[in-house]
Amino acid sequence: MTIELVAIINSYNRLSLLKQALPALVSALRQVAFKAAVVVFDAGSKDGTVEWLRDFSKEESEIVIELLQPALGQDSSFSAGVNSACAYAITRYPELKWFLLYETDNWLAGPQPLNLATKLLADRSELAAAGFTITRKSGEAIGFGCSLPTVVEFLAGQQLTYLLKLDRPRLRDGGRVDDCRWSLCEVVFTSPLLVKRKAWEESGGMDAAIFPFSDCDTDWCWRLAKSGWGIAVISVPGVVHDNEGELSGWSDKRVVDFHRARLRLLSRHVGRWVSLVKPLLLLRHFAELTLLSVLPRAPIHKKESIDKRLRLIKSVMNDYEVEPE
Repeated sequence: MTIELVAIINSYNRLSLLKQALPALVSALRQVAFKAAVVVFDAGSKDGTVEWLRDFSKEESEIVIELLQPALGQDSSFSAGVNSACAYAITRYPELKWFLLYETDNWLAGPQPLNLATKLLADRSELAAAGFTITRKSGEAIGFGCSLPTVVEFLAGQQLTYLLKLDRPRLRDGGRVDDCRWSLCEVVFTSPLLVKRKAWEESGGMDAAIFPFSDCDTDWCWRLAKSGWGIAVISVPGVVHDNEGELSGWSDKRVVDFHRARLRLLSRHVGRWVSLVKPLLLLRHFAELTLLSVLPRAPIHKKESIDKRLRLIKSVMNDYEVEPE
């Protein structure tokens, strides 16, 4: 049978999560009505991931699992890894129809989400991708996407934006696929996300040069929207996104990365005038630093939060570009 779907996993020092995520994915892929494969891009893990993947792939007889590793000097960012894995999959499986962008902290209860998403994308030519409503392992519903970001949200900051629900997804009902409802959503995160190959190729994939980590999926969705593509989210149980408190090595500078990427994102899609708000961002960082200094918190978390704000203050006027340590 021809390979029609390739699951793309970008892995970096998250072996304990991968040991749950990959077997669940393989189990689901064994039960779908089409042939599938898995491509894992490992970005240089030092926790035994590569060795475990090689052993696991040898034991798996039904689903082909291939491992990619960056060459010396090759970009190993999240976006670059996804792009490299997708490019490899197109060459290796030229007749594939879909990519499944699947992360190490995902988990699938069964094949239903994949069957629904492939059916929806096959039936609706205007859709580029389909994601899913997701939960933590506890069953608690969590965010699967958001509305297109605004300058007001950026000035307010992540915590205030969350509390005021300014980034809540604006959903437009699309109808039903089998017995599940689906809606159009401006931004659906890659956790996981089924992507139509045609849309991926037309978009050029993720912009690894500008958005290596933060906002890479938001930029991709925004570019798709400008090109006339839609993105769906399917209300279906059995899709989990939960890192169980385990952050990857990419998370060390997440706060600065987010601010740098969000400034670039708004400058690209809203206008270059966005750079004029940097003095207001500087004021917000000073206000946050002041509050952190006077409010009681656990000492270790307080110090980390203060250090992050100091880095933001030092870098904001330079577009959050941080000098190498």
